[in-house]
Amino acid sequence: MSLFGLFSNPVGLLACIMNSMFLMPAVNYVPGTPSSLSGLTAEGIRRMAWEAKLRRDSVRPSVFEQLKSGIEVVGNMINVVKSGIFMKVEVNPDAGQSCRLSMSKPLRKAPQLGNTSAILGNEDEQDLVWVELYYNEIKKGVKYKKWGYDYNDTKYLKYIESYAGAITDFMSEYRDTRIHQALTLTYGEELTHAPVSRSQQFNKNWCIPNADQSDYPAWDITDVTDTDGSADADDYYSSRTYSGAGTFVENIAAALLSASGVGSTSKALFTVDFLSQLSYYLSDELLLEPIILDGVPSYIILVASNVWNWSTNPNNSGSFGEHFQAVSEYKDPKRMTLIGELGRAYGNLVFVRNMRAPTLTVSGTVGSYSLRVNYVNPGNNDDRNKAAWSNTSGSQNYVYDMCYALGMNALAEYDVDPINSNLFENTEYGQVEGRACYTGNGIQIPQFDKDAGSRLDGTSTTAIQRGSALIPVSRAPIQTIS
Repeated sequence: MSLFGLFSNPVGLLACIMNSMFLMPAVNYVPGTPSSLSGLTAEGIRRMAWEAKLRRDSVRPSVFEQLKSGIEVVGNMINVVKSGIFMKVEVNPDAGQSCRLSMSKPLRKAPQLGNTSAILGNEDEQDLVWVELYYNEIKKGVKYKKWGYDYNDTKYLKYIESYAGAITDFMSEYRDTRIHQALTLTYGEELTHAPVSRSQQFNKNWCIPNADQSDYPAWDITDVTDTDGSADADDYYSSRTYSGAGTFVENIAAALLSASGVGSTSKALFTVDFLSQLSYYLSDELLLEPIILDGVPSYIILVASNVWNWSTNPNNSGSFGEHFQAVSEYKDPKRMTLIGELGRAYGNLVFVRNMRAPTLTVSGTVGSYSLRVNYVNPGNNDDRNKAAWSNTSGSQNYVYDMCYALGMNALAEYDVDPINSNLFENTEYGQVEGRACYTGNGIQIPQFDKDAGSRLDGTSTTAIQRGSALIPVSRAPIQTIS
């Protein structure tokens, strides 16, 4: 029967509809019950002005939206076509649970000189090291009412229509949190969940103020112990700690407390002396791959707000406030300024203010140290330890603001499923609706090592990680009030 014939025959149309109903029954799932007027504290609601800029609470900007690498996939070959801080690999959904990237090591054995030494038996062995990138599911849901008393008296606020913007903000903020997790602990938290189930371990590269580089913590791959504690009201584990006798945690904690001291005033501060050491250590010891800015090989130094404010105060002994003011106007107007960029205050170091920098807190004693890292989570859920450094009257709070040194390909992002925010379920005749977004993504540090025993680092402590370093700065008051 033709389409025209179907619509000209009401009986045939009704039979078609009935058949469709029996063949494809509708299925509703209950997403939950959203807040009523009382839950929204809107029982006595009044009409009011609604300014577009104020529809959603402001959030701290992320500095990680720039300086990405460019990757293209040709057949089975992944080519890096542009290098930046991010090495982003985008593939089709059927590409597999993980992706391996190889790196060839350079030749290093001495050549044979003269006519009395043979080449045969004195060759370099070709050698490859590997990094494996992973992804996992990341999901976020929202629920609300689409009709009825509660909806009618709040629909002018258009909070349902703001879903797209709200979910975009949330996922952007959460991506920033995952980036900080990966920079600090090798893997973003999404990669610690099944089926990927990677174990987090602290970044192997540390530069600690007020410490000789020979006293920086020695890397140890022994798995640390994660103690989650209880989830807070927003389902984040803000009290999670990392510990373990004989692990990297012990080396880190001992190095931090040795540099900062355990007195009432911290000593591991962001001074000009430290910047001199940092500039040398990144390029000559860690061999961090620089990126090119304004034609100059450079490292991006993400500086926590509290650290930057202390460092630029000329009244603080050892700060570089006056020095920075003299050189801060270097910016080349021909290129875009980085978010929060502060200037090339010291040689190859470009400083960028990081308003979302996490904190690290040391607790315990030798042999039973524990480290806690706290982040800015989405929605201005600030779990960071912002209390002042203290060791007075029996109160101990050894807290550090985390800064970062970033070079080329500091982070790797394996992106399999782009964000899909057009997912929904409804019930009660369409009154209650749940909207959700989903992405398949993973963020981690690209750390290369030999493949051994299904662990890329095997039992070695020689992993090649030349993209980033951690800079913990003990928390100091911006201004001392006497």
